[in-house]
Amino acid sequence: MKSSIALTLILTAAALAGCNTWSAAKQDAKQVGSTVTHAVGTGLDKAGDGLNTAGEKVKGVAK
Repeated sequence: MKSSIALTLILTAAALAGCNTWSAAKQDAKQVGSTVTHAVGTGLDKAGDGLNTAGEKVKGVAK
């Protein structure tokens, strides 16, 4: 009887630890996704700015 109670407590503790780990992993993945999305958006903004600047320089040379 004592061994089954101990086994139940160990399994319960392991299950709860797994839930916390899974929850943390999902949160980490969400933060990484947000960071990557922000980085890509920033890169695209900078690329757009570069294209605008290049376009203005081409117009200036053509005049």
